Amino acid sequence: MRVRDHSRLAPHVPTHNTDAFRTLRAQLLASASRYADLGMYVHPLLVGGKEPRWRDWESRATRDPELIERTWGRAPFNIGIACGPSQLIAIDLDLPHDSSDVPPPGLPSQVVDGSTMFREFIHRTPGASHTPTMTVRTPTGGLHLVYRAPGQGSIRNTARTLGWCIDTRAAGGYIVGIGSVVDGRRYELLNGPTEPAALPDWLLTLIATAPKPPKAGARPSRADLDARLRAIPAGATREQRWALGILASECRELAGMPANSGRNQRLNLGAYRAGQLVASGLLDQALAEEELTAAAETCGLGAEYAHEIEKTLRSGMTAGLGRPRRMDARSAAHQVGGAA
Repeated sequence: MRVRDHSRLAPHVPTHNTDAFRTLRAQLLASASRYADLGMYVHPLLVGGKEPRWRDWESRATRDPELIERTWGRAPFNIGIACGPSQLIAIDLDLPHDSSDVPPPGLPSQVVDGSTMFREFIHRTPGASHTPTMTVRTPTGGLHLVYRAPGQGSIRNTARTLGWCIDTRAAGGYIVGIGSVVDGRRYELLNGPTEPAALPDWLLTLIATAPKPPKAGARPSRADLDARLRAIPAGATREQRWALGILASECRELAGMPANSGRNQRLNLGAYRAGQLVASGLLDQALAEEELTAAAETCGLGAEYAHEIEKTLRSGMTAGLGRPRRMDARSAAHQVGGAA
């Protein structure tokens, strides 16, 4: 019998139909409409989250005011801006993931995050200068620098291949919009330009010539993954066996997902649920991360940007570690093998 995990992400959003809920919904509707007025294509993200609510979000992203009104008039969905249709390039200046995430050798001591890494780029690149543009502060303290893409050629997404703690979002990627709320904190427009500037030539050259990410290794097959999961030793207690069953179920579901079916979102949710069990002492974190990574590779995630698996896994795991979970009576009733 498949293990059913009844936990759900608990985003920090107001209760439905309260004044705070209606205010947030109106604010996000206004922000989504403003993006559309600027020529940008928007799509809804989960309430309180960063994952797309629409499966084919890039093709369905819209500037239609009636569709925007119907969508954001229903609930305070966070806002995704599809970079490709919107002809945008976003530079994501991130913070280190943890104490082990340190700059590569050879950088000056003042480089401590993506913002200082970007300033170092400007300092080192002949002819480079800072071009003021729409800048959004993320809930974690990072920055999104949003530029208009050049009309010719295609620019790919990058994940730390441009520089330490720096990602880029272009065609095939999206950014989270102003007013969106994650973990009770908003994406905020900083003082300065309220519209994107043209991408500077020096920055276009850096992005276009950034080294391609290392190719992921051979994808584990479904049979390989099943063999790995069967080899996981059963826990000594009923709760540990229950937790290992949840991990195996999450991995098998993720491994079987095809492209464009929300695989990255599913990895994030699986990591969140595993993190809850790690926090309760029922799962080993290294084991959970290893098996979820294998499942993500099996379904094809990381084929182009292996770093994206790590980033999504770390995000979900960190969120889950903050909300420990133990087996309750309802969970026990659905445990593999039925009641003891």
